Amino acid sequence: MSIPAFDTNNVLPPHTGDPRRLDQLSPYPCTTAELCQKFATSPERIAILGGFLRFRALLVQAGFVTGFQWLDGSFLEAIEAEENRPPKDLDLVTFYIPPNPAFNTTVAAAFPIFRSRSQIKTDFHLDHFLFDIAHHPVLTVEWTRYWTGLFSHRRDGVWKGMLRVDLNTPVEDTNARALLPGMT
Repeated sequence: MSIPAFDTNNVLPPHTGDPRRLDQLSPYPCTTAELCQKFATSPERIAILGGFLRFRALLVQAGFVTGFQWLDGSFLEAIEAEENRPPKDLDLVTFYIPPNPAFNTTVAAAFPIFRSRSQIKTDFHLDHFLFDIAHHPVLTVEWTRYWTGLFSHRRDGVWKGMLRVDLNTPVEDTNARALLPGMT
C-alpha cells in the first residue's frame, strides 16, 4: 500500500475506508524510499529524513535488526499549510526484539546515545523512543496503547494516521538516501 494523501485536516487519515480492515488502517506500512519520495519536499524535511536514515544505520550497527518503527508528528502532516512553519523533527518509536538476553545491557553500554532523547533530537532531528516488545506482554500492550493514543491525535483533537517502517532494510535505506540530495 502506498502512503495515503493528506485528508481535509492536512493529516494522514486514521483509516482509508473501513477501520475494521487492517489493510485500510493506520499505521500504514511503507518503505524508507516511499517516505522520502512523499515527504522530502523542503530543505528542512530533507535534513530530518537524512537524520532518520543515519539513525536507522546506527540502530542496525548496534544490532536492532528485528522489529519496526512507527512514525508520526508534524513531519507527517502538511504543517506548512496548517501552521505556516516547517516540521521540527520526526516522532518515532522503535519496537524491537533483542537477539539475545544480554542485548539491552550490551547496547546501553556501547551506545549511550540511545538513552539520550535530547542528543538524538540534536544529532538526528528525531523524538525517539525504544521499546523491547519481547520483554513483557502486558507492558507491550500498555505501551502500544499509550503510543497509539498519543500518535493518533493532534493536540487539537484531530484524528490522524501514522506510518510503519520495518527495521533492517539496508537496500531500501540506501535507495532512500540516494533520493534525498536531488529532492527540493
